[in-house]
Amino acid sequence: MNLFLWGPLAGGDLLTRVVGGPVETGAGALRGYGLRVAGNGPWPMPWPDAAATLCGLVWCDPSAQGLARLDYYMRGHGFDRVALGQGQETYLADASVVAGAAWDADHWRANWAETTALAAGEVMRHYPARPVEQTMARYPSILSAAASRVMARDGGPTTLRRHAGAADVEVIAQDQPYAGFFSIEDYTLRHIRFDGRMSSPIRRTAFLSTDVVTVLPYDPVRDRVLLVEQFRMGPFARGDRQCWSLEAIAGRCEPGEPPEITARREAEEEAGLTLARLIKVGRYYPTPGAKTEYVHAYLGLADLPDDITGIAGLDAEGEDIRSHLVAYDAVAALLESGEIENAPLILSLHWLSQQRESLRAGA
Repeated sequence: MNLFLWGPLAGGDLLTRVVGGPVETGAGALRGYGLRVAGNGPWPMPWPDAAATLCGLVWCDPSAQGLARLDYYMRGHGFDRVALGQGQETYLADASVVAGAAWDADHWRANWAETTALAAGEVMRHYPARPVEQTMARYPSILSAAASRVMARDGGPTTLRRHAGAADVEVIAQDQPYAGFFSIEDYTLRHIRFDGRMSSPIRRTAFLSTDVVTVLPYDPVRDRVLLVEQFRMGPFARGDRQCWSLEAIAGRCEPGEPPEITARREAEEEAGLTLARLIKVGRYYPTPGAKTEYVHAYLGLADLPDDITGIAGLDAEGEDIRSHLVAYDAVAALLESGEIENAPLILSLHWLSQQRESLRAGA
């Protein structure tokens, strides 16, 4: 049997990660088909088109193990392996997958290829122990975490701190005892010490979340900010009776979405607000001892009239968000009393205190 591979399966290292090793392939083509976006994308799907020829790769006589792994992965994306005749098979979408616009291979390579390949590695960590339906139920979280890894790869500047090399950390063992919306990973590892020696093996646990954006809306003409308030699980689980939190607008960076776009989208979703200009406040790990969360913080210049506040949020995400207009001078009292106890908001407000006069002068 020869297996025809198309789209993401025919380029990059996604196939290697799914199958579990290198695969020998040759050039192939499938007449009468083109590629269209599957559903809302970005994954493609073969679509009948009498005038088209779909170019890809052919995997001759695939191994039973490799084929089973690929079946698992593709079934999770809504594709079944079907016979085309003359000993050739490929993956076609089941009836539940709707075809969208024509698939743009260049856009995929630039924006999705690396993230999807990393996500595929995480999906296959659960093969064959976990049913694919269970694994793919958390695929949005897997994809977001993969996107965060891509953004983190180059790291930040190292003018004072140690400049890490590829061999400075050795992972001896890695386990994932919990995987849901977030996941937890246990590591046994060694790392280079400041005296140049490798440490003894140590055990560490990391709480895996994704990159997030915060944006503090500020009106320099009226000299006031917009804060949002919502129930938060962290204070509740800690035993804090006051588990509604005052915050800047915040949201998870979606795969393929630059942080600046996330900031504008979240401002619209959480406060019905259109931002005039975004200014970078900073980027940081709020809890680097245990969490992978990385914050891209912005100030958003905006028109904040009296009638801008209200109740917002996405019902599909269980959001119930109230917005407040707060005069700049009143913010100090909230900070002093401890009513504002959200770290990203505190940091953004302190940044605003340094830039406020110049922002008002330029309004």
